[in-house]
Amino acid sequence: MKFLCFLCLILNVLAANAQEQLVSVNGNQFNVKIKGLENRQPNDPVIIFENGMGVDLQNWNKIFDPLSAFAPVLSYDRAGIGKSGKQFQSPTPAFVAKNLHAILHQLHIPPPYILVGHSLGGVYIRGFAGIYPEEIAGLVFIDPADFTETKNDWNDIFRKMGLAESKIQQMLMDRLYRPAQKTDSLNYGPWSERQALNELRKSDFMEIFDLPLPKVPVYFFVGGKFDVPPAQRSKDYDQEAFFHIKNSSNMERWRKLIHATSKAGALIYLTSAGHYIQWDDPQSLIDNIKIMVGRLKGK
Repeated sequence: MKFLCFLCLILNVLAANAQEQLVSVNGNQFNVKIKGLENRQPNDPVIIFENGMGVDLQNWNKIFDPLSAFAPVLSYDRAGIGKSGKQFQSPTPAFVAKNLHAILHQLHIPPPYILVGHSLGGVYIRGFAGIYPEEIAGLVFIDPADFTETKNDWNDIFRKMGLAESKIQQMLMDRLYRPAQKTDSLNYGPWSERQALNELRKSDFMEIFDLPLPKVPVYFFVGGKFDVPPAQRSKDYDQEAFFHIKNSSNMERWRKLIHATSKAGALIYLTSAGHYIQWDDPQSLIDNIKIMVGRLKGK
């Protein structure tokens, strides 16, 4: 009897504390962290996190446990990041979506899903949502790499700043068309993600441009604090001015995207947060995602 009580206590502790585990799919080992599935009811949404470029699942530490109090949560390391094994293949949105979908299938976690993506993770959740639209309950973009932006949109920011057209074209060539560095096999995950984003920008994100957008609630969180250290700022232009103009341009396109879904969405601009909103203002994310979950559950 004492043994059974002890076993129950251990199981309860394991259920209450998220455990990382390795999951084998598509010939690779992926590090996954899950919490709250034991409380899931049929058709309850599961919150799925996509990290920023080269960042592991610890990126979500400030919001992972609080969100698990009202919805199951899952974070993971993409191939070659954190504790996940390498896959020497370009991490395109389709490739990343295929891996994540296989992970969820292997773990027997059916939809619906709320996808939460930070930075490059925003591009990846847009790709997943377009490939598997019927499985999506909501989308949360946290200061995402802008998948609605074209090369001309980028150049227009510099035109507003009064830079010469020749200088603008030179900076575009340096940004996107400089010969790629030699493949970094040791750090292939982060290196390949940077190359993949560069290729997407060259094509104006054509890989995901025509993918369907699910008719679900869409939230955008925008960091309004310019937080690039002075030593790392561009010598070619006023980077802080560029930052604010770019934010305004992005938000205008994102507002249109939110309206296109015909669902209750939000565009939230946080002046006290920089790019890592989940670190600078985690409570704003927790509170608003809780609202989305409550609406989806009909509460």
